[in-house]
Amino acid sequence: MPVTVIGRGVSALKKFIEECTEAGGSPTFVAKYGVQEFTDRVIARCYGASDKVPGGFIVDLPADVVEKIAKRSIDAKWLLEELK
Repeated sequence: MPVTVIGRGVSALKKFIEECTEAGGSPTFVAKYGVQEFTDRVIARCYGASDKVPGGFIVDLPADVVEKIAKRSIDAKWLLEELK
């Protein structure tokens, strides 16, 4: 499955959450696709506003951030507070 890289690092993760929320969407992230678990990236999706904020991979993330995303709910508004 080809997925576009839409950003790099924690700053891109924060920016995606803010842009998706401002567009009226719900930012979600997954750290796994099928049986493949990611350690340095997530797939970002903006439900409800994907026409305004396209999704894709956010890469070059610290392993601990990816692990938190994998263990928590896919709704990522909590993540923005934690990354401040």
